[in-house]
Amino acid sequence: MTISDFRSYLAKLPPWCLSILCLIAILWLTLAPKPLGDIDPPLFEGADKVVHAIMFGGLTAMLILDRVRRNHWQPVTSLFAWRAAAASALLGALIEVAQHLMALGRGFDRLDIYADLLGACLTAQAILWWQKYNRHRHRSKH
Repeated sequence: MTISDFRSYLAKLPPWCLSILCLIAILWLTLAPKPLGDIDPPLFEGADKVVHAIMFGGLTAMLILDRVRRNHWQPVTSLFAWRAAAASALLGALIEVAQHLMALGRGFDRLDIYADLLGACLTAQAILWWQKYNRHRHRSKH
């Protein structure tokens, strides 16, 4: 499968579906009392924070990818990338509050909010750097 084939496949998906699917997964994993059932994988100290960073970095990436798809594969602006990161991080903070209010065995953890913010911001910055590198590389070939 070439990049062109992959883009063609992604372009056929409904608007914002990647972001919505990612959001549904995050809501399930963060708000369900036992999202993995009885599975309790052995994890290293702080793994929860890494998972938070990956989830909200992933949401930021999906928001940006969905925007790029809707704009015929044109790069996103810095403003949109940072808005996507802010929206992802805000959602993470709201989820922490919801966990506290729902009292289903989950609790508020300020460090989770920091991990969500870090993942979202690192992803936005990485995508902006990648776009800049790609644009520069494309210009130097012509």
